[in-house]
Amino acid sequence: MKELSRIIESELKDFRSAINQGKEDPREYKKQSANIYKPTDARFKLVVWFLDGNTRYFYSYDNIHEKNNVIIDEWNSLKKLIRLLKQFEGKYKNAIIYATLDPAKSSNSDFNYEIIKRDRYGNEKTNKFVNFTTLNQNNILDFKKMEVYGQKKIA
Repeated sequence: MKELSRIIESELKDFRSAINQGKEDPREYKKQSANIYKPTDARFKLVVWFLDGNTRYFYSYDNIHEKNNVIIDEWNSLKKLIRLLKQFEGKYKNAIIYATLDPAKSSNSDFNYEIIKRDRYGNEKTNKFVNFTTLNQNNILDFKKMEVYGQKKIA
């Protein structure tokens, strides 16, 4: 029964559900850490242009460390960036989540594919060709579909 629920759950992890779950309120955390982790490799980058003139960049945290295993969950990292964007509502002019198709996923890579674009009026545009695939336990962006069908700019 657990296998069936895992299969159904993996099939439901598409782009729309990431957006919908990203709009939900996050759990409250009490723990504060002095360690500030900055990812060296990320699939997604959120760029926020604030009303006060500042621009900030946020990178996705794609890796989940379990015991002696590292699982890549890019679907969940995109959901977290959408949730972070919700915290800034009313404080920004524009916000765009970009993706890189570079297999190395370096934070110095060219993030040139727009995934989600929002403005201060609540208008949202999404890239129609974003899809996630499951390989072993990893949920990763479908590079081939983005390269073949996807557009770099959202119209």
